[in-house]
Amino acid sequence: MRLIVMILCLFAVMSADNRAHGADVVVPVSRVTTSFDLRYTEAVLEKVSHLLSDGFKTEQVRALLKEIDAMKTETPLARTFEVTYKGKSRQLQVRALLDDLGMIDLDFATDAELAAQIRQAVDGYLSRRN
Repeated sequence: MRLIVMILCLFAVMSADNRAHGADVVVPVSRVTTSFDLRYTEAVLEKVSHLLSDGFKTEQVRALLKEIDAMKTETPLARTFEVTYKGKSRQLQVRALLDDLGMIDLDFATDAELAAQIRQAVDGYLSRRN
């Protein structure tokens, strides 16, 4: 139930942000949603960053980490990045939600090809930590 509420809240934030900037909303075809201990956030975002040749690299990861560090619990954060994967420009939407137990829900939305690689990288990293 909490995940459904999180997704609905994040979609509302993303839609409002896109309307405010006059952007056409491109609906991603695939999502990767995961929940884990907050201390692994930097490593997970870096794993995703290493998949890309441009658009979500060190500078963007660090900026997103600062925003996550400043987040209040149960307040969603959504950011969209233009990235390059296998020489092709794509959108990567990253959504985050913190709970009061020190866990973070991260949701990545992009095309199916990149989403599959993100799922593999994130699950591979987290499975070695548990």
